[in-house]
Amino acid sequence: MAEPINVLVVDDNEDLLETLALILKRRGFNVDTATDGAAAVEKYAARDFDVALMDIVMPNMNGVEAFRKIREMDPGAAVILMTAYSEEALIRSAIDGGAHQVVHKPISIDQMIALLKEAAKSQAILIVDDDEDILGTMSKAFEIEGYRVLAAGSGEEAVKLAKEKQCQIAFVDVKLPMMDGLETYLHLKEINPNIMTVMMTGFRDEVKDALEKAQEAKAIECLFKPFSPVKALEMVSHLRSAGKAGSRNGKQKEHSGC
Repeated sequence: MAEPINVLVVDDNEDLLETLALILKRRGFNVDTATDGAAAVEKYAARDFDVALMDIVMPNMNGVEAFRKIREMDPGAAVILMTAYSEEALIRSAIDGGAHQVVHKPISIDQMIALLKEAAKSQAILIVDDDEDILGTMSKAFEIEGYRVLAAGSGEEAVKLAKEKQCQIAFVDVKLPMMDGLETYLHLKEINPNIMTVMMTGFRDEVKDALEKAQEAKAIECLFKPFSPVKALEMVSHLRSAGKAGSRNGKQKEHSGC
């Protein structure tokens, strides 16, 4: 069963804020609230949120300013901005800055919930394996839980996908044709220094040197085949939480490694 989505709702209209929070809690979300941008930044710094739903027009610190500060703490933060006004300059600034989406009030409850669920798992998980059965099984397991998946059967394909799409986490098989897993990982790290990478192998002793080099290059974890898709899902949940905590502290959090 998937864990509840943690949502920060921010609006200076306290009646609307209370109503949104109550509705989301009844729909199974974990909800915290803030009445202005500054309070939102403080709350985001103090705990993990999967997604923030924030009004743009607020006193003291508007939603776009708060969004920028949150992104400084967590470059992968998923933020949906709301507005009842035609603030074109602010809206354009938010979109250019990487806001997940800007929506106009009023918004239906069903649409809002769909957006929150989609935004909470917006960054894709990259799976790289030349074994089609493993690739298909892992992809299906992640997709069932609502994650976007990028599947690659080779290192070259993985690098191409990573250049086109933002990936938060990658699972990379060590033994790949042509470009091996270690080289693939190093290329992924060049494209996105913050990517969290799990190396996979069914040949623990045969690829020992490659695993040690991957660990030296800051690969996060290793999975030894065969493993259950449930284990991979648990690892994703752990890495996403740890990655956000590390971003708030200004560095990537250390992990046990291979």
